[in-house]
Amino acid sequence: MEGKIVHDGIHGSMKISGVILDLVKTPEFQRLRHIKQLGLAYLVYPGANHTRFEHSLGAWNVAKRLSGELNLEKDEGLILEIAALLHDIGHGPFSHTFESIYQHYVKEHDHMHLGQDIILGKIDITDGNGGGRIPGILEENGISPEEVSSLILGKHPKRYLGQALHGDVDVDQIDYLIRDAHYTGVAHGIIDMERLLKVLTVHNGELVVEEKGLEAVEGMMVARSLMYSRVYFHHTVKIAEGMLTRALEFALEEGNLWDFWKMVDCRVLVELEDLEGFPSEIVKRIKYRDLYKAAVLESAESLDQEEKRTLLSAYRDVKKRQEIERALADAVGAKEGEVILEFSVADLMLSEPRLKATEIGVLLENGDVQPLAKVTPLANALKRRQTPRWAVMIASPAKYVSALRGVWKRVIFG
Repeated sequence: MEGKIVHDGIHGSMKISGVILDLVKTPEFQRLRHIKQLGLAYLVYPGANHTRFEHSLGAWNVAKRLSGELNLEKDEGLILEIAALLHDIGHGPFSHTFESIYQHYVKEHDHMHLGQDIILGKIDITDGNGGGRIPGILEENGISPEEVSSLILGKHPKRYLGQALHGDVDVDQIDYLIRDAHYTGVAHGIIDMERLLKVLTVHNGELVVEEKGLEAVEGMMVARSLMYSRVYFHHTVKIAEGMLTRALEFALEEGNLWDFWKMVDCRVLVELEDLEGFPSEIVKRIKYRDLYKAAVLESAESLDQEEKRTLLSAYRDVKKRQEIERALADAVGAKEGEVILEFSVADLMLSEPRLKATEIGVLLENGDVQPLAKVTPLANALKRRQTPRWAVMIASPAKYVSALRGVWKRVIFG
């Protein structure tokens, strides 16, 4: 079958043809070329300019290889490949940077539901620039858009297919850990992909790892934990993302940029800069890397239960977080927006759920299946490891740092 050869920095030469090539050619998929995989991490790791486009191709390639290793039926393998290719199709500008804004301002437009709507043809994220063909392409090839969109959410009647894309060890993570480590130059994310693909298997309808592959899975778990500490929740990256989030929140409160979720990275920066005032100032700071400084980096262990409840409430409620930020700014004589409160984890006691996923089954040599945590103490150790070391951060321009350190607890907790 005729196709095209794509040369990838991670997987080498990949041949794309048929329905996969048709999907890659769509405007929705090409749009991913302009959305950075790691958001604003390039401000800390200069090489981190790779995009959702190449990651999505990489996830497809890993899915194709895993389908072969698992000896999946042709139709099953193709569904997994397509879902892997399209799993990030709904991402907005700077990837995960604006997740809190989706939840508060445009609840129906988080990237997972956007992706589902794009695949089902309910929305054209390209604003009429040739988009909307994905469901037609799928149907022409005898593939159900509903099945693909469900699989992307990790839901499928055949559980092992959902696990292969959205599980404890999946094709998405395999690609992004290797790719992010490569482009950031951080060696922690290096994993043994070749071994992993050989030791995953389907047993009683579940995706499990053979006992002989235990070390490969342990290596991936360690790599994931360290990459979260070193890259994904690097405090300077979170400061930059927090600054840009505040600029967009300001624009939304003023009635501007409500279609930001359709945009790509550079368009959002241009639109915010054109608004002048606070959004423009923040974009200029990000463009020239004049970032706020961390005044407070507090671990979960240093907070009592009442303090954790207060901060968790602020994490879950944008308005409460904004009220705290305004109070802190007033206390040190800063302008609104010059003090930001950031959280590293979804709640202040547990890390991001994906990070703590260590329950893949291990197929023992005697035929029994046991959760990974029962087979190796490393899984439980990683669950106990706080990742990253800080849970709460307060940042501001350098001139307010000292004052914030002296008043933050009184202002927030009374």
